Amino acid sequence: MSQRNGSAPRRTTRRGTAARSRPPVLCAVLIGALATVTACGSDTGDGDSARRASSVTSASSAAPPSSPSAASSASAESGSSRNERPASRTAQSLPPSAQPSRPPSSRPAAASGARRVCSKAQLTLAVGRMDIGAGNVYLPLVFTNRSTTTCTLTGYPGVSLLDSTGAVIGDPATRRGPTRSPVSLPPGASASSSLHTLNEGMSDTPCRRTAARIRVYPPDSFDAMTVPARSFRVCGGVFEVETTQSGTGG
Repeated sequence: MSQRNGSAPRRTTRRGTAARSRPPVLCAVLIGALATVTACGSDTGDGDSARRASSVTSASSAAPPSSPSAASSASAESGSSRNERPASRTAQSLPPSAQPSRPPSSRPAAASGARRVCSKAQLTLAVGRMDIGAGNVYLPLVFTNRSTTTCTLTGYPGVSLLDSTGAVIGDPATRRGPTRSPVSLPPGASASSSLHTLNEGMSDTPCRRTAARIRVYPPDSFDAMTVPARSFRVCGGVFEVETTQSGTGG
């Protein structure tokens, strides 16, 4: 009984070992069968699998690889960045129509024919001889060029009358007559512009207060000059100034 009991386990062990050794054999048989079927299919089939494989192979060989193109473009970009020309060379390589035009050369004012306007700093102002006749009164305002360069006066000066406190008396003078040509004043030369009013009693309009000074803005100037009025006053509601002309006007 003891041997039978001991032999039973040995038989069980052998059977278990045999059972465990069967699966590798079966797997080998199955793998061989599958290989045979596959080989037969490749030999006896209609060639669809081969055509598919060849088409895939040709497509893959025809398509350019992505990495070389990216590398080539990157190298081209890096090469172009290294080979960029300076801004000056690029501008020189442009056609003449695309290049910026050169600024015109500057010319002196005298060469271009520009006139130099007389400024307050270049002038002196004086009152000429008053002319009274036929009911009209004319008082010349005389501008003299005291500088060392020639300048010009063109048009009408701006004129107002002031009292002894510096307050303005009435409205400024209005313009009378047409504008004359520009007056060129070499150093020491003079030009004049006459004030016009009426004699007292020539009109029902009363005279203004007698002026103490005359405030004058030379033509094309915003700087005023003053001169004694010499008892000049506006009568008959007429207060006019004529355009500048050459000479002292008296």
